[in-house]
Amino acid sequence: MNLTLRSAIASLGVIAATSATRPAVAEGRAPIPLDGVAAVVGEERIFRSDVTARARPFLDRLTKDPVKRRGELVDLHKQVLMRLVDETLIAKDAAKLDIKVSDGDVADGIARVAEQNKMDRKALEAEVRRAGMTKTDYEYEIRRQILEGRWLVARAGGKIDRKLASDPDAYQKALEEQRELLLVELRSRVYIEVR
Repeated sequence: MNLTLRSAIASLGVIAATSATRPAVAEGRAPIPLDGVAAVVGEERIFRSDVTARARPFLDRLTKDPVKRRGELVDLHKQVLMRLVDETLIAKDAAKLDIKVSDGDVADGIARVAEQNKMDRKALEAEVRRAGMTKTDYEYEIRRQILEGRWLVARAGGKIDRKLASDPDAYQKALEEQRELLLVELRSRVYIEVR
C-alpha cells in the first residue's frame, strides 16, 4: 500500500468519525449517492457519474417543465447507459483486433470536422464548449468514433455488398445493420448487468 492510499484511507476514517456526530440526511429525505455502478460489462464497470457526464451535453434539449423533465432525464440516462455498454463492448473487441487510434488520428479527425463545418479550430472549440463539452470530452468522443469506425470496417467490411459503395446512403444503412448484428453477438458473449 503506498503512502497516498494510506492517507486517503486514514482521512476516510476521520470523515466517518466526524460525520457520525451529525445527522447524515435531512429529515424526510433519502441519501443521495455520490457514485455507484450503473452497469457491469464483463469485468468493466460503468459508473453513474460516467452516465451523468455523457448526458450533460443533452440536458439543454430537455423540457423545462419539472415533471416532464424528470421523465425525459430518466429516458436520457437509460439511452446513454446503453450506449456506454455498447461502447465498452466495441472497445474490448477492438482491443482484441489490435485496433488503435493515435493522438495524430484524433487531431486529424478534429481538423476534418472543422473543415466540413467550414470553421477554424478556435470556432470549433467554442462550439464544443457551447454544446456543454470540454475539449477533453470532445477529443475522447472523436477517438471513440474513429475506433468504432475502424472496428466496424474490420468486422463488417467483408459482409457488405461492394456495389453499395457507390451509394453512400445505402452503404451507411448496411453498415448500421451490420453494427447492430455485431453488437447482438457481442452482447450474447459477455455478462452484462444493468442496475
